[in-house]
Amino acid sequence: MLRSIISRYASLLAREGMGERLTLHTLTYMKNTLLFIALLGIFIYMGGGCASTGYPEGGPKDEAPPMMVKSTPALNALNFKGKEIVISFNEIIVIKDVFTKLIISPPVNKRPAVTSRGRDLVIKFEEDLQPNTTYTLDFSDAISDNNENNVLQNFRFSFATGTDIDSLSISGHLFDAATLAPVAGAFVVVYSNLADSAFRTQVPIRLAKTDEKGAFSVQNLAAGQYRVYALEDANRNYFYDQPGERIAWHPQLIEPTIGYRERTDSIAPDSVVTSEYQVFLPDSLQLFMFQEDNAVQYMKNNKRPARNKVDFVFNRPLEKPLEINRIGADAGNDWFLYEQGIFADSVTLWITDSTVIKSDSLFMVIGYMAKDSLNQPFLKTDTLNAYFFEVGGGESSQRQRRRGKDDKEKEASPVLTLPTLARTLDVLGEFSIVFPTPIADYNRSKLHLFQQIDTIQTPIDFQIEKDSLQMRRYIVKHVWESGEKYLFIADSAAFADVYDAKTDSIGHSFNVKSIDSYGIIRIGVINHQPNWFLQVLDRQDKVVRQATLPKNGKRALTFIPPGEYFIRIVDDVNGNGKWDTGILDTQTQPERIIYFHKTVNVRANWDVTEEWTPAEFNIYDFVQQFRQKTAGRR
Repeated sequence: MLRSIISRYASLLAREGMGERLTLHTLTYMKNTLLFIALLGIFIYMGGGCASTGYPEGGPKDEAPPMMVKSTPALNALNFKGKEIVISFNEIIVIKDVFTKLIISPPVNKRPAVTSRGRDLVIKFEEDLQPNTTYTLDFSDAISDNNENNVLQNFRFSFATGTDIDSLSISGHLFDAATLAPVAGAFVVVYSNLADSAFRTQVPIRLAKTDEKGAFSVQNLAAGQYRVYALEDANRNYFYDQPGERIAWHPQLIEPTIGYRERTDSIAPDSVVTSEYQVFLPDSLQLFMFQEDNAVQYMKNNKRPARNKVDFVFNRPLEKPLEINRIGADAGNDWFLYEQGIFADSVTLWITDSTVIKSDSLFMVIGYMAKDSLNQPFLKTDTLNAYFFEVGGGESSQRQRRRGKDDKEKEASPVLTLPTLARTLDVLGEFSIVFPTPIADYNRSKLHLFQQIDTIQTPIDFQIEKDSLQMRRYIVKHVWESGEKYLFIADSAAFADVYDAKTDSIGHSFNVKSIDSYGIIRIGVINHQPNWFLQVLDRQDKVVRQATLPKNGKRALTFIPPGEYFIRIVDDVNGNGKWDTGILDTQTQPERIIYFHKTVNVRANWDVTEEWTPAEFNIYDFVQQFRQKTAGRR
C-alpha cells in the first residue's frame, strides 16, 4: 500500500514537471497523501518500539565508577595561579555530602564552592591560595555516577602553586586506646613546626581523614621531619583547643621516605620470581586515640525534688567536697547531711533543719574546684536558689500547717519504705539494702540471718556495715555458700532514718547461685611483666573480673557467668590498678592494652584453659576479626 501511494505521488510530480497543470483536487490529494505518509511513519516507528514487552537490552549493568578524563589545570600541575578547577569525567556525576567529606590540605579559611555540571566537577576557591604550596583535594566517596550510583572511592586531586609538587606520603591506622576499635571520621594532622605548642595553636600543614577502618593517608608531603597527631575536631578549626576533643599523637618524629619491598609471584607450579616495588614510608603508623581527663568542671543541673532534698549534678567527678553556705544564715552546715554519688560527680543534700525544710526558697553559694585557661585550679562559685515547687496546689499543705499540736501527736509514725531486694545472689556478691533516706540508727538485736539447712531455718552469724562510698547502703556481711538458701529478717522499727521514719518488719528470702552455674577461665601468660593485670570483659566492654598475675603467669578466674568474653592485659605503668588515659602536656601516652587473640566462651560447670603469648598480638588481625563493626562508634 505504501509503495502504491509513493508511486502515485511520483507520477503526479512527473506530470507537473512535463508542464501539465494540476487541479485543486489533485493538490489536495497530494497534501492529504503526504500527511498520511507522515502519520503512517510515526505509527510504524512507535509500533516497532512498543512491540517488545521488556526493556531494550543495553548490555551488562554498569558497575564501574566514574573516571577522570581531563582537568584544568592538569593533575599535579605546577605554578597554578587561578581560583577555579574543572575536573571532567567519562560520565555524568553527582556529588553527595561534599561539605563534610571534602578535605583540603593544607586547610583554607573559606571552603570553596563545589558543584557538578553534567560530567564536570567545578571547584571555585573563595580566597587566594598560598604561594609555593602543594594542595590536595581529598573527596573520599563524595563522587558517584548519575545512573547506577557507582561510588568513586578515595578520589584525590593535587596541584602546586609553585615550581615543585611535594610527592611523599605517610599512612597508617587510628584506634581507640581503650578498646582498640578503629576510629572513623577523625582528622590526622601533620606539623612541620616541631614545638609542642603547635598542636594547640596552629593550623597543620597537611591533614587527612580516617575511613571506616580507621585508615588514613596523608599525601603530598615534602622531605623533612614532622609531628603527627589525630583529632576529633568539634569546632573544625584543625587544632586542639577544646578539652572535650579526643586526641592522639605518634611518640616519635616522622620522616617520610621512598622505600622498596620485595614481592614474590608464582609463574609456574614449581617456579617463583621475586621483584621489588616502590612504597611510601612509613605506611603502618599506629595512633591511639583518647580523651584527656581535663574537661572544665561545671554544674550540669541542680534541683530540689522534695522539701528535704537538693541534688547537684556535675559534668565530671569533684576533686573535693562542695563548699556550701546558706545566704542569710549563720555560718555552719549543721542543717543538712552531705551525700556524694558513687562516681563523685553528683551530690545530694539531705536537709535536716525543719525550718529550712518548711521554707520554699533556699538561697545558697556553692563552691567547687575548677581549672582556669592555664589549667590552674581555682575555687568556682555559683549562687542559686533551690526553690521547692509545691505539686498539686498547696491546699493540703496549708491545712497541715493549720493543724494543732494535738493533731500532730495523733498522726501515725512515718514508715520507711524499702526498695525491692534481690532474690538471687552471686557467690561473690553482696546482700545489701539501699535506703531511700539517710539512716540515723539501727537496732542490731532486731536483725537476724538464717540459712536453710535440711529444711530448717538455722540462725547464722553475720555483720552489717555501712558502705564507705554510699551512705544509704548497708551491707550484710557473710561468706555465702553456693546453692544455699537464706532468710534475712528485720523486726519492726529495726531501722530509723534522720526524719524519724521507721521500717516495718522485713522477711526476705534469697538464693545464692550454685557453683555449677559458673565456669572457670584458666589462663597462662607467657613472659608476662610485673605491672600487667588481667581483665575479663563482656561483649559490651564491661569489666566483669579483674586480677593480677602471679610470678608464674598463671591465673584461675573463677565464678564467671556463662557467656562470651574478651580477655585483655592492661600495662599498668603507674601501678594504680586501673587503665589510665593519656596526658598531652607530659607526653604521656594512654596505658597500653593487649587483647587475647580470640573470644573465650564460658559454659556452666566447665573449665576453659588457654595459653597466651602477648608478644604475638597483632592489632590488625584483632580489629578485622572483632572490632571492625564498632568503627567510629566511640
